[in-house]
This record gives sequence, structure tokens and C-alpha cells, in this order.
Amino acid sequence: MEGLEGKDYAADLLALKAANDALRERGKTWLLETLERLCAEVGTPASGAPGQSALQVGRQEWEFKVENSVMVGERMGIRYRGRTLLLEIGWPRLPEHGFVPKQGLARARVSLSQNVMVEPKTVDELILKRSDGEQVEWYGITEQSPARLISEVELRGYLGLLLAD
Repeated sequence: MEGLEGKDYAADLLALKAANDALRERGKTWLLETLERLCAEVGTPASGAPGQSALQVGRQEWEFKVENSVMVGERMGIRYRGRTLLLEIGWPRLPEHGFVPKQGLARARVSLSQNVMVEPKTVDELILKRSDGEQVEWYGITEQSPARLISEVELRGYLGLLLAD
């Protein structure tokens, strides 16, 4: 095995993990900040009164399961007239958490509850994938494979589900 002596595999593994974590954070930040911006746009009441919003938005640390793996990250909740839209985002942090199914960097789940007393139902499952070079993109999973690119249009659609009368 020529050329393998002196190779620092642990350093390579740590560098890869750091690079992947940076991509994951970038993907998470885009999703959360875009959704927060859209909430600010639609949440401003017609009167334009400062400090008032029709939407209540909150975030918290969160864990959720995807198949047999644990995704550790964050949950964002958006409440409107008793209904709640939830966005869960995460990835495994420890070896015992498993891995991201379907060879993604991270996973997200969008759910909707029609009433605060009703368990939310999953609307969409998302996967973060590396695209060209150092770019990442979210995809909606259809029939267990990444199919459609998630853009601001899809995020507006999720909010539309929440705001529908």
C-alpha cells in the first residue's frame, strides 16, 4: 500500500466533518431566515402598526427521528389563529445518532396542525444535498427520493397552508 504511510486520516475526517457542518449550517440558515422573512412580510397587519403581527413565530432546540436515525437541530413554529406550521431541521451529531438517510447532509420536516390540541401532520420531508462545489440545496422528497428543488416559492406555499381559511 504505497503512499498510505504517514497519512493522517483522523485529520482528514475532522476536516471533512467541519466542511460538511459548515454546509449544513448554511442550509439551515437559508431555510430559517427565508421563512422568517416571509413571515415578516405576511405577518404585518394591514394597519401597519409597529409591533403587531398576525403570526407568532418561535424557535427552539429540537431532536426528531428519521427512520432509525436521530436528527439534532432546531424547530421553528409559526402560529396563526390556532393553527401551527412546524419546521424541524437537523442532522446526526454523534455516532450513536446514526446517519442522514438517502445520503443527504441534513433533513427537515414540515408539519401542520389545525389546532393546538391536535398532533401536527407531515406536509413535506426535505433533504439537504450538496450541489455544485460548495453550494447546498434543499429538495422535497417524493416517494423516498429527492425530487423537487425547494425555493422561496415552496416556502410561501407552506405559509399559504397555514394562512388558508
